[in-house]
Amino acid sequence: MAELYAIVGSMERARFMLEQQVPYLQLRFKEGPLEPHRAEIAGWPRRYRRTRLIVNDDPAFAESVGAWGAHLGQEDLERHPPERLRGLRLKLGISTHSDAEIARALTYSPALLGFGPIFATSTKDVKHPPTGVARLREVVARVPLPIVAIGGIGAANLDAVVATGVALVAMISYLDAITSRAQMEALLARLRATPAAAPATGPFVPRA
Repeated sequence: MAELYAIVGSMERARFMLEQQVPYLQLRFKEGPLEPHRAEIAGWPRRYRRTRLIVNDDPAFAESVGAWGAHLGQEDLERHPPERLRGLRLKLGISTHSDAEIARALTYSPALLGFGPIFATSTKDVKHPPTGVARLREVVARVPLPIVAIGGIGAANLDAVVATGVALVAMISYLDAITSRAQMEALLARLRATPAAAPATGPFVPRA
């Protein structure tokens, strides 16, 4: 089975996901800052203990509100001194798209690695081509960390993604259409019921 990694762009959607007790919730607000909502967000880790809260792009804000983690893209790594990121008091997630980026990310001792896009996606301006399920399966087998599969994942291809043994699945567009508890419960039940390959363990070795 895989767990759901929800990514939201508004307080309204964040509140909905928290009420559904999603396992992981990443705040990726592109149209407004998180700062005006600091007081409310700071209360979420205590109120919603079943959800691991992750803040996008802003480790300082994540630490200040008691979030479980912070998530950074490859470009974001350039904006923070490496020693600062390695000394965070929270978990770090890093987006990756290639072996070189995975190798770089592992030097920061992250807790999670995002990998994709698995399929074509319209939710973000992506410079990298879709990797496909076979490539995802290879990464899952070779990287000794939980992988978040992201990019174009929906109802039609979810089972194939979960079957790779990936630990977490992000379904941004699909989740945007979910508006009821019944719909969310059905999705979570499907994730739990879909058999997954046992991921391999061991040191990551880039492909030749």
